[in-house]
Amino acid sequence: MSPDVNVSALTEKALSTSGVLWVGASGHERATWFATGPADGPLAGQVLLVSGGIEPDLGELAEGTRLVLRSKGDGGRLLTLRVQARRLDPGDPGESGDPGDSEWQVTADALRAERLNAPTDVVATWRAGSTLWALLPFGTPEQAPGTPGPDPQGRVGGPVGASDATTPVRRPWHLGGRGRRRPVRGGRPPT
Repeated sequence: MSPDVNVSALTEKALSTSGVLWVGASGHERATWFATGPADGPLAGQVLLVSGGIEPDLGELAEGTRLVLRSKGDGGRLLTLRVQARRLDPGDPGESGDPGDSEWQVTADALRAERLNAPTDVVATWRAGSTLWALLPFGTPEQAPGTPGPDPQGRVGGPVGASDATTPVRRPWHLGGRGRRRPVRGGRPPT
């Protein structure tokens, strides 16, 4: 990675400008929407996700979980980060003992604010059948600007050739030039 890249600023910028990220767990990357933890709370700097129920099922997020953040410009891979995944329990009250202050409730409120076209009872639905996750990025990025991407040796450098998977296309009738015009029989010459 080049020394002039500020990874934390780049991570914040990528999270604030994108509505989608990829979660890599168990060898699969799945696209999902997300929210970020409120800056003034205990979840600051964490990525918040909801999985299962009416939302896409991301499966069990274990130790090897990675986040892939995309570039706002072309949508390409910008950063690949390792994260600590933590399942949030809906029954755990916050430090104050008030269930409204629990991390689960703060996470649900942040996710509800980011959820497009959410039904009015979405938090109750999440409580009944979904899992809320808090992901905390750590360490240096596995991929960042100035570093090679995943498996740089496996990339193909040549042009893509024809294969059985391509669809044959009929060439236009004037390929190679149009034929010369012929005079009309028994009539005037063409103009």
